[in-house]
This record gives sequence, structure tokens and C-alpha cells, in this order.
Amino acid sequence: MRSLTISFTVMLVLGLSLISAGCMQSESGAAVLTVPQAHYTSNETLVAFVESAVAYVKENGKEAALAEFNDPNGSFVRGELYIYAYDFNGTTLAHPVNPEKVGVNRLNETEGDVGTFLREMNDAVRNGDGFGRIAYINPTRDRMLESKLAYGVQVDEEWWLGSGIYTGPADLPAAAIPAVRSDYPAMVGVWRADNGAMYFLNDTIDEVSAGENMWVVNAQSDRVISGFKVFSLPDGTVENQTFVGIFNPDRETISFIDQPGGWATGSLAGQDTLFIAWTNPGDDTVTMAGVLTLHRDNTV
Repeated sequence: MRSLTISFTVMLVLGLSLISAGCMQSESGAAVLTVPQAHYTSNETLVAFVESAVAYVKENGKEAALAEFNDPNGSFVRGELYIYAYDFNGTTLAHPVNPEKVGVNRLNETEGDVGTFLREMNDAVRNGDGFGRIAYINPTRDRMLESKLAYGVQVDEEWWLGSGIYTGPADLPAAAIPAVRSDYPAMVGVWRADNGAMYFLNDTIDEVSAGENMWVVNAQSDRVISGFKVFSLPDGTVENQTFVGIFNPDRETISFIDQPGGWATGSLAGQDTLFIAWTNPGDDTVTMAGVLTLHRDNTV
């Protein structure tokens, strides 16, 4: 099995800068993780698709139209294109991809900035512009979080409908910086993979002595990694802690489930960078014990 060498810097800093490679809007579509812009749906196709849905409402009535829009196998689900509908209070009327949201008011929903998006779209469709932007999971590209250009049209005074096209990744704003324990030493290390196992070593890829910081991933699947980590505390105590890491549905972040008293969280920032922060078992503060920054070595 080929050995994959991955180098990365581990920093103990006053915060964790989560530089996510998710995707707000990018007109050019140019980013490391994207295919060429030419492979994305055109704006003209998006507008024509939405206009055809408006015509369908006028011809068949609201009730029949919403039933068709909510059908995941209906005529208004075409690859990445599908019709969603909302009233101006923010309640979902149609959403074939997220049917559990139908009937739910999302105007104050903070996850994914959906609430902000809906308020902006309310204004956009009322003033006739119709365009908006949001970061959203792309089911046709391994559920990557991508930038999505939305277009909506007001049907009447009560509701509007719209659709969107993916235009590739764009930078997300940096996350707020949490506090980190200042008495934990900064660490520098490398990743390597041998026979399916991945190791993090404090300062060498050779032998690891007791007390040095080490992560061992001994199992990987599509969404789950598991293993153990060994690290030393400032007082010289050596801790051995198991962990399970789960890639979240957006495929861009990782949640780690640790033994009681410890936690860790990670964020995939581009194809070649991963940030992980963790606390130590028995640490009853909400501050982080350390920050781990991974950089893939593409030259190997």
C-alpha cells in the first residue's frame, strides 16, 4: 500500500481560525475543489426554469402546483434544479429535497443563514430583482457545501417560488475565535499513513516516546474515523484518550465524540487543510487545550 505523507502544523494559539472551504457565492466558480465553471447550469436556464414553474401555477392552481413541486420524482426536479416555495412569513410551502421543512417557518433559522437568505429573497422578489445568494449542500457533487445563486418570482401577495444553481465554492467568513489555555505548549507535527493507519507525531515521524502528542486513526469509512490520542499535560501527566470522528452531512466539518470530560471539533478548510481543537479529560473549563492544523503535502 502506498504511503501517504501529510505534513501539518499544530498551533496553540489564542483561538481557532476555521477557514472553511464551504461555499458562499463565487461568480467565477474558480476554486481548488471545483470543476470548470462551464459544467455548471447557466443563469438563463435557471430563470427559464423558474418562469416555467410560475406558468404551471397559473395553469393548474396553487394546490396542484405545490403538490407537483413537492414531488421528488416530479417534473420540477431536474438534476440540481428543483422548485421550492415560501410564503412571505418564511413558512416553507414546497421543498422536494427537504420535505421535513414543509410547513416549518424558517425565517429565524440560523443554520446555514437560511433565515437571512429568506428575508433577502422576500425583498428581492418583491422589488422584481429576484436574485439572492446562499451556501448550500450540493447533492450532485458528493454533498459538498457550495455557493448557490437563487432566483425567485412572486406568485401573488402571499407567496413566492424559486430555484437555484451552484456556482462553485467561495470563502466563508472566519469563525469567532474562542479562548485557548495558555499553559499548553505549541506542537508541530506531521501526518503519515501506513497500511491504513494514520499517525500524528509531535516532532518526528520516527519513534514516539511516552508523553509526546500522538493521534492514531485506526479505522476509516465514508463518514467515520476512530482511534486514540496520547498527549501530555503541562504537569507532565500523560493522557490516553479514544475518539470517534464523524463527518457531518455537509461533508466539510467533523464532529469528534470523546470520553467524558473531553471533546474535539474539526473543520475541513479546503482539500489540503484540516483544523482540530480539543479539550483534555477532566478539564472543566470551556476553553480549548490545543489547536491542531493539518496541511497535506501534495509533493509526495
